[in-house]
Amino acid sequence: MPAKIILNPYSNRWRARERWPEAQRLLASLGYEFEWVETEGPGHGIELAREAVAQGFDPIIAAGGDGAISEVVNGLVGEGEIARATLGILPLGSANDYAYQLGIPTNDLEAACRLLVEAKSIRTVDLGRGNQYVFVNDFIIGLGAIANQEAAKIQRIKGEMRYVLGAMKAILKAKWPTVGARWEGGALEKRPILMGYIAIGYRTGGVYYFSPYAQHDDGLLDFLVAEARSRLEVFRLLPSTMKGTHIHARGVYYLQSPWVELESEDPLPLLVDGEIKEDFPTRVQARVLPGALRVISGETPGPRPINLTQTSVKRDA
Repeated sequence: MPAKIILNPYSNRWRARERWPEAQRLLASLGYEFEWVETEGPGHGIELAREAVAQGFDPIIAAGGDGAISEVVNGLVGEGEIARATLGILPLGSANDYAYQLGIPTNDLEAACRLLVEAKSIRTVDLGRGNQYVFVNDFIIGLGAIANQEAAKIQRIKGEMRYVLGAMKAILKAKWPTVGARWEGGALEKRPILMGYIAIGYRTGGVYYFSPYAQHDDGLLDFLVAEARSRLEVFRLLPSTMKGTHIHARGVYYLQSPWVELESEDPLPLLVDGEIKEDFPTRVQARVLPGALRVISGETPGPRPINLTQTSVKRDA
């Protein structure tokens, strides 16, 4: 049976649609058999992935950015605990954080197609579930979500710089919510925070390493919460998030747990795998889904700014 490709044409502001004919040509030249469908709007990728599973397709390939991947995976998992088909990825988005972390070439479409076709490396990795959403990379509340929302409004600048400018705009206008947290073995009393970050992966927005020690297959969520501070202090802290050294800063708590719960006195802006969600919850319940996904990957993960051979620093409250 051929593979099923689910294309999100809007990824990278319609750049995915522009690049799709080239991807088709490359896959055909490699003798790859596939059928493809195109999403028509937000959430459609979930529906198409469910249909592909029911029809027996395997692998099922997300062609687009991190949001497109996330939708496909939500369709593969549904209400269960494990994906019902192997995931493939054609990185046609802007940041392509998930593909980068899995060692899939993000700037060489031919190499990415060849890796997909050859499927020499298939990893078993964790997923997360936060409230009703399954996530492959991260689940963000507060400043990080607002930064992405601001980045989406920037039209003339593309790529990673758009996310940096989005963060700067968000810092100037964001209001800090009052949030408390619980996790296995610990808790943080309610206080104003900049953001809460729950992750499976270690990179977001193309340049940020909020969870620099995260592993895709350790059966744990990496959780970061940063206490509120002045806007000037936030601007000073921002560059360190690109190096992963922010975890040592005052008022930043970074830990690992199989589950995390957050309660807020204020509605929380929510970003899941790079996509802003319409609901603004006051309560978040997140847990890891260990070994829930098989994904065609590269043999070597994308580099991170820290050395994993060093002792990881985990700070709790």
